[in-house]
Amino acid sequence: MKKYMHGFTLAEVLITLGIIGIVAAMTLPTLINNGKERETVAKVKKFYSVMSQALLMAIGKHGYVDEWGFCEQVNAQCAAEFVNNFKSELKLAHDCGEKTDCPGMADKYKELNSNEYSVSYKTANHFYRMTLVDGSHLWIRHHNSTTCQNQNSGINNVCGLIWIDTNGATLPNQFGKDVFSFFILKDRIVPHPNNDCYAGGAGWGCAKYILEHDNMKYPQTQE
Repeated sequence: MKKYMHGFTLAEVLITLGIIGIVAAMTLPTLINNGKERETVAKVKKFYSVMSQALLMAIGKHGYVDEWGFCEQVNAQCAAEFVNNFKSELKLAHDCGEKTDCPGMADKYKELNSNEYSVSYKTANHFYRMTLVDGSHLWIRHHNSTTCQNQNSGINNVCGLIWIDTNGATLPNQFGKDVFSFFILKDRIVPHPNNDCYAGGAGWGCAKYILEHDNMKYPQTQE
């Protein structure tokens, strides 16, 4: 008696592969986006921790930030005087300072609502620029007072501002997606407090949202 081996026909195999391909096409973008989101969340949280520690160490050496004695004008030289007090506490890949050709740095940025942002962090002459070893780019400037008697977005005692681009020139170069903002106070660093991290908002306060919620599932409207 002959024994017959039963198997799939070529048509059945092709149909099965087609179904697998369709399912993969539907699920892979979501998996990739979730992976990128977790990477960005991790970088924002890591930066907040690293920068907080760097600032505390600088305060231990030089006193509170309003005692540092940096100059008052808003320009690159004064920004350098400000940053010199704490940059040695950070692990840098590039210390570009006042230069506008920091490797991998983007030029144009958008807000979360896709509006173009007018300031060029690459070429403006009042920022100090550096790249961390994890590839994040920083733009830093001090506020226009040596005594930190400033208010910005409802926060008192603002001494300086930091912007971080978690992936450099790689897109999307957009607030709330890969660009985030922090304030340096006289004794600590805090995320930008604006309540604008939602679909139609500018996205300046998205670092605050991430630190509070551990995700980037921003609401569609203002909470």
